[in-house]
Amino acid sequence: MRLSLGRAFHAGLALGTVLLSGFQARASDQTLIQRGAYLARAADCVACHTKPGGVAFAGGYGIKSPLGVIYSSNITPSRAYGIGGWSEAAFAAALREGRSADGHRLYPAMPYDSYAGMSDDDIHALYAYMTTRIAPVDKAVEPMTALRFPYNWRSLMRLWNWLYLDHKRFAPGPDETPLQARGRYLVENVVHCGTCHTPRNFMMASKAGHKLEGATLGGWYAPDIAAGENGPLASWRDDEIMTYLDNGHVRDKAVAAGPMGEAVEHSLRYLTHDDLAAIASFLREHKRSARAGQPVGAVSATARLYAVDSASDRETRDLARQERDADPAPYADRRNYRDIAGGAALYVAACASCHQLDGAGTPDDFYPSLRLSRTVRAQRPDNLVMTIMAGVNRQGADRTAHMPAFRHDLTDRQILALVRFVTRHLAGTDTTLTEAEVARLRTLDTEDFPAQSLPPGSAALNEKSANQTRTP
Repeated sequence: MRLSLGRAFHAGLALGTVLLSGFQARASDQTLIQRGAYLARAADCVACHTKPGGVAFAGGYGIKSPLGVIYSSNITPSRAYGIGGWSEAAFAAALREGRSADGHRLYPAMPYDSYAGMSDDDIHALYAYMTTRIAPVDKAVEPMTALRFPYNWRSLMRLWNWLYLDHKRFAPGPDETPLQARGRYLVENVVHCGTCHTPRNFMMASKAGHKLEGATLGGWYAPDIAAGENGPLASWRDDEIMTYLDNGHVRDKAVAAGPMGEAVEHSLRYLTHDDLAAIASFLREHKRSARAGQPVGAVSATARLYAVDSASDRETRDLARQERDADPAPYADRRNYRDIAGGAALYVAACASCHQLDGAGTPDDFYPSLRLSRTVRAQRPDNLVMTIMAGVNRQGADRTAHMPAFRHDLTDRQILALVRFVTRHLAGTDTTLTEAEVARLRTLDTEDFPAQSLPPGSAALNEKSANQTRTP
């Protein structure tokens, strides 16, 4: 009897150990998947690997480059068309070296030169998530990338990698705090800010010595975010940097539109508070060669005026009336509205109902001030033109922001007149923009990247879950 009791006790203890081990393994797997989901958000995989109106991660998104249009690949776990059946080593090689499992080389539109520094643990977590929680899409990408000669020779990427790819994994610097090191890891590797904000040479490689100092991306301009003592972010508080990344806007400073708006909507608003703080800390301390002069788009202290029917309101209306009286024909018939050439009249018709007649915006900042906007005051008018054309359609952590796109409503000449009025009359600056430059930017304008439905089985990525957990 005593022997039987002893055996039963040991059997129960063994069974309990097995059950506990299984529970711990499942909990560990769930933590790994959640971390992979977080990294997929931080790396903004869905933005480039989902075409407008398509299935998330199924590829087909066209990325304009100096070489031609490069279409993203299917990265769902489809065995026939995606990454199904890939080993973790093959997955890591694609992320870090730009080499697909079948051996063909990827173009640097895929930011593998940034992902090269990612840690083994993060690669493992991302692989676990992408191969187990994304529904496979068994469909070939259409259209396929077809660049002109000689760029269609993917084997040339071997030379590109030899010249430009840094294979070193991320390592904290000797003088960095843990917070700054985490920020640098996110900025330079996972979130890959330099893909847009670092200028590129003719071979699409980042220019050495110009990290984060601003670059043209299609018709948009990704501004200099290399803070430093004299950098454009020097006048921003850390909490303002974090708020901009989280919500996509900061009162009297900036509103995220275009590619930055997409980054906020699909990636940055899901980062934890600690990671946002780390990015702000790194950008604040990031050093680069100091340049003399004031930061681009610096704004002097200007009092906000929310007075009803202010002197500025009356001036705007008077200017619009003078333009109408000088050329009344377009106003006689709605069909002639595209012939309106006056900037003040266009502003009253298209902008004033939201941004107010004096351009001060609304007191709650729902409609931002144009008088203090860095986009309006910037030396380069590219982003102002592109915002007028493409509008704003962005979901931040706090709310949805929407501004209608005027690409089909305003001609190049009207956009030029509107930009000249806004910059000169509302912000007190002058622009050298020409109609030809507006026309050039229009060729680079594309439809806004639509909000994507989440793939089946990716509950860890839905907004409610992300806002509740938001754990790295």
